[in-house]
Amino acid sequence: MGRAAQFLRTGRVAAWALLALCFACRPDAPDALDIAVGERALAEANALVAAHPERLAGENSRAAAEWIAGRLAGRGAECVDFASPHGTLTNVFVPSPRPTVALLVSHYDTKAGVEGFVGANDGASTVGLLIALAELADLPVALLFTDGEECRTRYSGRDGLQGAWFAARGGHPVPKTLPVLVLDMLGERDWTPGLASNGSPRLNAAVRRAARELGIALGDAGSMVDDHVPFVAEGWQAADLIDFEFGPENAWWHTAEDSPDKLSAESLARAAALVRKIVNLLEKETL
Repeated sequence: MGRAAQFLRTGRVAAWALLALCFACRPDAPDALDIAVGERALAEANALVAAHPERLAGENSRAAAEWIAGRLAGRGAECVDFASPHGTLTNVFVPSPRPTVALLVSHYDTKAGVEGFVGANDGASTVGLLIALAELADLPVALLFTDGEECRTRYSGRDGLQGAWFAARGGHPVPKTLPVLVLDMLGERDWTPGLASNGSPRLNAAVRRAARELGIALGDAGSMVDDHVPFVAEGWQAADLIDFEFGPENAWWHTAEDSPDKLSAESLARAAALVRKIVNLLEKETL
């Protein structure tokens, strides 16, 4: 090992040790695996923003989809094109390596018409989280990265949530009996996760039970327009985990302030712990 490589490795170990110390006194402290997932998720989110800062549905989202699929090529990731009112969009679907317990969903696109908006938290953070979970945690889940979640003008059946509508109507090889967990905006330093009230009641109850077991205070995000909505409308069990308190009075949402410096490996580690606990509960019970 050269001096440079040894220094980098020592620095990484030191960073992990410091992060572990930060968690040590918390009742909801993630374990070593979750800490590793959080670090990896942050790196992947930053890499996505650097490579594809604008990921506009139907314009330059295909290149971002190919980037995501490339990160998970060893897991059989596939770019799936589909028609939408805004032209051809692209979802990325990743099958489970073993019998599937849940479908985890994150959108990756950014909103058009907002100068400087790169979606570091709103999009990239949970893309990074799913990539990290796939690479580091042996979860019995399929993954879906959706295009066209952001609306161009106003949410309707023809504007926004397009990748989720495609999936909910049978666009991917996933049985309708599979629970769907949508993850959104979970990377902010000031982590205040919530659960959308318009998710499926039984799955929402399972998510809240998982949070209680970890000692995580899970707020009520209210009735959200997010990628869980098409799945619920089409008869799936779906829930939406989202931190919709992004900056003072949510002032950073859909602005140029949604930048990589707002993200935290600690928050992503805690999100990883919650996702793993939810999947563990779903393995043990039928909704």
